[in-house]
Amino acid sequence: MRTTLPRLLAGIALLLFFIFSTTGCPAETDAQKIYGSDSDYFIGLKLISEGNEKEARTRFNNCIKKGSYYCAKRSAEALCSFGNIQEKNIAAENLIKKFPDEDSLLIAAKQFKSSGEINKLIECTGTLDFKTAKNELIRLRLEAMGSRGDSAFESEVYRWFTECPLSTEHYQFYRDFYVHPDFDKALENSESEFAANLVYTPQQFAMQFRIEAYKRNYSYTVLYAKKLFEYFEEKILSPQPQLVSDIGKSFLYGSTEFSKNAAECKQLAEAYRGTPAEFYFWFYSGRLYDKAGMYYKQTKTGFENAMLAAADGSQKDNALWYLLNTSLNFSMDSIISSIGQYSRQWEDAEYFEDFFEQLVTALLASGRWNEFGTIYKAIDGYASDLTVAQFAYIYGRLIQEGLAEGSESDMTAAFERACKSGTSMYYKVLAAYRLGITQNDFLSNAKLSEILNAPGGKTGTSDDAAGKLLTGYAYFGFPQYIYTEWQKFPSGTISDDVNFYLADFLAKCADKDNKEYYTQSLRIAARAQLYSKTALSKDEMALVYPNFYNNFVSEYCKKYELDESIMYSLIRSESFFEADVISSAGAVGLTQLMEFTAGDIAARFKMSDYSLTDPETNIRFGTWYLANLISRCDNSLLLGFFSYNAGISRVRRWLQSSLTEFGKKSNMPLDLFLETVPFAETREYGRKLISAAAAYEWTYNPQNYDAIVEELLK
Repeated sequence: MRTTLPRLLAGIALLLFFIFSTTGCPAETDAQKIYGSDSDYFIGLKLISEGNEKEARTRFNNCIKKGSYYCAKRSAEALCSFGNIQEKNIAAENLIKKFPDEDSLLIAAKQFKSSGEINKLIECTGTLDFKTAKNELIRLRLEAMGSRGDSAFESEVYRWFTECPLSTEHYQFYRDFYVHPDFDKALENSESEFAANLVYTPQQFAMQFRIEAYKRNYSYTVLYAKKLFEYFEEKILSPQPQLVSDIGKSFLYGSTEFSKNAAECKQLAEAYRGTPAEFYFWFYSGRLYDKAGMYYKQTKTGFENAMLAAADGSQKDNALWYLLNTSLNFSMDSIISSIGQYSRQWEDAEYFEDFFEQLVTALLASGRWNEFGTIYKAIDGYASDLTVAQFAYIYGRLIQEGLAEGSESDMTAAFERACKSGTSMYYKVLAAYRLGITQNDFLSNAKLSEILNAPGGKTGTSDDAAGKLLTGYAYFGFPQYIYTEWQKFPSGTISDDVNFYLADFLAKCADKDNKEYYTQSLRIAARAQLYSKTALSKDEMALVYPNFYNNFVSEYCKKYELDESIMYSLIRSESFFEADVISSAGAVGLTQLMEFTAGDIAARFKMSDYSLTDPETNIRFGTWYLANLISRCDNSLLLGFFSYNAGISRVRRWLQSSLTEFGKKSNMPLDLFLETVPFAETREYGRKLISAAAAYEWTYNPQNYDAIVEELLK
């Protein structure tokens, strides 16, 4: 377990932040001792904010020469942002010379475009790999080539449109710079003489086909797929995988002749055997036969051949995922008997978690209780820890309820396996409870701590230079840069200590005018937990499960008789403590209340003027609403959570259906009920809130941990 040093350093950094905000940068001797030449970058930022460009330029240049990688690179980037046009262009040239990566190229390309240096833009982007380069960067290059009348313009545009998945950058470029002026008219009336006489190159036709597929105009694209087949057959165009994928989507969503189109894809897969197009033809053959129904053998053959033709693990996993999901509808016995074989073939075990979610509900609905034991043993070591824990826990509970065959030792072994579910708290909390591992029992307290505070264990390699850049922003008083910079680094590259240090610092910087730091702190801490290699300390658990807005939560939980851990778990799960967030469905604020629900609550409180983005108002309304739902659900916390998410009437229907599935008239075990809820999103919602509530109680009120877990399950 780590020490509290990161929190101590964060506190020191916060103190320095407040001092520096009024007195300037730290004493240079102190900064040099800690950050060496990297301090010149941060001091340069301060000088820029004060308008001292000359001294800032000196600092940045010094850091470029002597600083660590990221501080030197950010210094070179900063030089591109001020000065006259000539100075910015020189800085851009130096940036890509010293740091020749895509981020640098994008900064330089934008600078060359703004200054009219088209030739320099084209020259610096000449070696881009279109399959991996950022679309924004490719677009800048192509626009420059088009404006110059470059002879390679047409061929490079075609490459971009056929080698990459289409994006908004493609669509905007095509609309603004490349669209064939008469294609839209022809598509509106494809039978007209005008359409028949429309002049275009095969490449233009293929790109327009992709644009229409991107816009999901499959009723159009399915009509023109035959034309592409002619180009392929005549070797005018090659069957690029992205084109073939769009053809498959067109057959799937733009036509009802599923079996006919499936047979054609199968024939083309055989014709293009050994090419990158083979995978997609087999893949869509499988999907189309599946859509046709009653073609299980052909469907299975399509996906199995797609797996054999896959160019990489992600393609193989995609085909296998569809094969498994198809099998759920056609042959449950077949999939159960071969699940161990399939699990040994995938690349990314987490990719298949949602399939196993569907399998759980299917097994429970059909009363195949004993299969859970068979499956969890078969997939252990191959499926994700979360999936294995899920099957193991359910199997143990089914034995406990007398529904599945198994001994007490089988049940205990299943629960013990469920305790090892990585960073997913839900099955660990429940399995420990079933094993009698409690907080208040002195002998088992250490065991519970080991289970709940277990490290995430995801692999990654720490980048010390990145850590130095990020902690420097805290030390020198630039919290506004931390989260944006942190997001640029791949998961697992920032050390645990640095992540928790940053999370703690941002949490301490947050106030009513800087509420965004609460959410940023939590996001950093949550990822730190995933990649942690040692058990989390209580202080670190408090960053992963923070009690922000504790004055409001405490006041209204006391007023409406709700445990604080329940309310914190709701806020964390609903909004991640983002006070101003509005969901796509229109839910607002910390507790994600809909406006019509808030209106009813406001009327009850006789409030005519209120704002759901105000933290106090939102917490007050949300606390009252959740407490009210729990009381209407016979004081069941889980049913109250579900009702908050999906509505109380719907939850009551689900509960009645679940009782029927299990052959019960009453007293439905709520942990098993959760697994039968028909919507995966709602099931996961329940798991998140139960595990978060338990984690909050464990972190802030451990003496009440056992009671809250028992209450969550009743």
